[in-house]
Amino acid sequence: MSAHQPSIADRVCLACRLASVLVISCASIAAASPQAETPAKHDSQPPLVALPDQPAEVPWPTGRWPESDLDPNLDRAALESAIERLFAPIGRGQVPDSRALLIVQHGKIVAERYSEGFDADSRFHTWSLAKSLTQALIGILVHRGVLALDEPVPIPQWQSKGDPRAEITLRQMLNMTSGIANQDFPEDANGPGDFVRNLLFGAGAMDATAYAADAELTHPPGTHWAYSTATTNLLAGVIGRAVAEDAPGRAAFIQTELLAPIGAEKIIFEFDLAGHFMGGSHLYGRARDFARIGLLYMRDGVWDGSRILPEGWVDFSRRRAPAENNGNHGAHFWLNLPPKASQFNLFPGRPVSIFEASGNNGQLVIIVPTNDLIIVRLGEMQTTNWDEMNASLASIIDVFLETQPEDPRQAYQRGSE
Repeated sequence: MSAHQPSIADRVCLACRLASVLVISCASIAAASPQAETPAKHDSQPPLVALPDQPAEVPWPTGRWPESDLDPNLDRAALESAIERLFAPIGRGQVPDSRALLIVQHGKIVAERYSEGFDADSRFHTWSLAKSLTQALIGILVHRGVLALDEPVPIPQWQSKGDPRAEITLRQMLNMTSGIANQDFPEDANGPGDFVRNLLFGAGAMDATAYAADAELTHPPGTHWAYSTATTNLLAGVIGRAVAEDAPGRAAFIQTELLAPIGAEKIIFEFDLAGHFMGGSHLYGRARDFARIGLLYMRDGVWDGSRILPEGWVDFSRRRAPAENNGNHGAHFWLNLPPKASQFNLFPGRPVSIFEASGNNGQLVIIVPTNDLIIVRLGEMQTTNWDEMNASLASIIDVFLETQPEDPRQAYQRGSE
């Protein structure tokens, strides 16, 4: 179910709770910073490309998105052909699989398309794209010193004496390297396992955070990567317990601390019956709102002069999680790097600095720092597949890459398989 709109009283209570939580020492703040980490050993990853600033003459889209014509040097015919190819697969009801496409460059909308029956006010179920928004909420609490990346994550069910799960850190949870056997795809199966099915649609959906915590440790924390919706739901529980005692208060925190400051108030988080939001899969929003999330990360966590995410948080998000079996997952974001088993290719041959929020059926916020480009694709995958869809999106990216000659000093950013 969805949380009700928080009342003024709820907001006042939330403000009081946050004020009490934020009385912390300077040392605690330093420990919470993603820059306080000791660099971990990774497989080779190119240096992170600098994130572009918002152009001084472009207003922030807190109220409405500024729009612009396409770059006159851009191959319009090639772009139109790529978009047509993306919308060509037709699914049930004779509706294109792609329902929404939004392209933002240099902070302005330069292209937008919706299938018949959908428009800029349509909300879409985003599935695992929700994970990246939950990551942003964790970032807000890290920025305020409420949580720290390299301290044990406060999961009540793991606090019994001698429980090895009590040592799992917040960083390991965000990197999907907790070592807990609550992954979506069991190592001995080709598809989703019973754990995630029960979490989202079975008995676990009544109290998803409690269900997600009821799994044993099978790998030393920090050594093994496993994609896990349950892990993100556990993080949603950590957020909820830190900011409020009930669903209305938690919804107020999400609105006042993340969505309202960037103008994305129409995003809806779904809550379970225990009062926790379903941070791993169940939120709904418009293409323009998800583009705002992309812009927040493109601008290094700063919005209109105010820092929302801690310094270094976006770099942490787009840095490969350190585990031998991980190729292209960062901290709740996917990276355009060579994948390993149980992972998938994004856009081979395109800049390796690309990172994205991604959900089932192709819910995507693609961030291309080298070209200050954000692409949002929402819809279904009834007749298409990931390879076909990514190939169409890569063709769109290519059109923009061709309008900006590459700096030879950043040639390593053009990855290839």
